[in-house]
Amino acid sequence: PPDESAFGAEPWSGAPGEDPISNEVLLKIVLSQIPDEEVNRLVWECLGYTKSIDMDAETLEVKEVWSPENVFPKWAAAYPEPPDVIGVTRKYFPEVDAPVKAACAALTRSVAQEHKQGIKTTLKHLGWKGYKMDGLTPNMTRRAQAANWLLYYRRELRGVSIEELKRRRAERAAAEEAAGRTDAPTGTTKTGVV
Repeated sequence: PPDESAFGAEPWSGAPGEDPISNEVLLKIVLSQIPDEEVNRLVWECLGYTKSIDMDAETLEVKEVWSPENVFPKWAAAYPEPPDVIGVTRKYFPEVDAPVKAACAALTRSVAQEHKQGIKTTLKHLGWKGYKMDGLTPNMTRRAQAANWLLYYRRELRGVSIEELKRRRAERAAAEEAAGRTDAPTGTTKTGVV
């Protein structure tokens, strides 16, 4: 696997084996060994949504409430509520699936170009070679896209301040401009989450 210290984010500083987005967790995501809801929660937490528990005093019903206070600015503007990026209902009718498809596409577009194939190359050493076209479902595709974004987050965004990310984005934008790459549909500074 690539040397994680070569990327822009701080490496995991918690106990070994506890990284919530380790390669092993990412592999479980693409192999559908983690429920859709849990994949959504991982993405939401990495985007910066914070969870609290609200209890209705009369009914004693408890529910999760997600706040966008710490969410990346562009993402918070587009998604004040955390969106389903996987499609937990697995109903692919346009009226049901369109918001899921749009949120997953926005997440995918925010991954820098040099990280687009990250999940495939990273999980190769664990035996995952990607999906075959035969039998591919929207859920599988979205799981791979979410896992790839989580990998990108782990390598480039985790623990980095918004100010530093903005500085890096300006630097990348200047490099994109110099290279004449400002009209690419995805992976540019215009499609990031910051």
